[in-house]
Amino acid sequence: MNRAVFLDRDGVINAALYDPLESKLDTPYRLEDFRLLPGVGQAVRAINEMGFLAVVVSNQPGVAKGKCDHAFLEAVNAELTARLARQRAHLDAIYYCLHHPDAVDESLRIDCECRKPKPGLLLRAARELDIDLAGSFMLGDSLKDIEAGLAAGCQTSLVDGHRAHSRPGEAARMQPHWTAPNLLAAVETIRCIEEGCPWRSS
Repeated sequence: MNRAVFLDRDGVINAALYDPLESKLDTPYRLEDFRLLPGVGQAVRAINEMGFLAVVVSNQPGVAKGKCDHAFLEAVNAELTARLARQRAHLDAIYYCLHHPDAVDESLRIDCECRKPKPGLLLRAARELDIDLAGSFMLGDSLKDIEAGLAAGCQTSLVDGHRAHSRPGEAARMQPHWTAPNLLAAVETIRCIEEGCPWRSS
């Protein structure tokens, strides 16, 4: 079976943008605003070199909310793929949950199994790509990512530690295996685990 490093997208791979209408960080909805975070190409290349599948699993409700269309998501995927390729890195698969409980598109307003914190995206990837979830990792910047990873049986890392945004008691219930300041640091910890070198969770 394959092993994978599952990656959230916004805030881990690319910079998230502040949405003043919703008072939270959100995905960029213009291609010119799509910016890879520092070290991402190097991190994904390291995942490739270690023999893991690099798999994006991301909630992307922009279509459901009427903020973008499917063509925009495909354009972002193409741009992401091209930018990583220039750094000799590649993703093996991209999985999005397009649903949202407040969707303006009724076909996307469903109680799905793929929207994180549910583990549906990871479970689907495991079926389709023959992934050993117990030997895999989930790296994300929110506790929704951690909950999904834990539910799927993966080791987890909270990247850029947004624990301040959790509800009371949530952090203790969904403690990641370790935290990291950015994706590259999280991947370097995976390398350390694989090589059996001493490391300390934070």
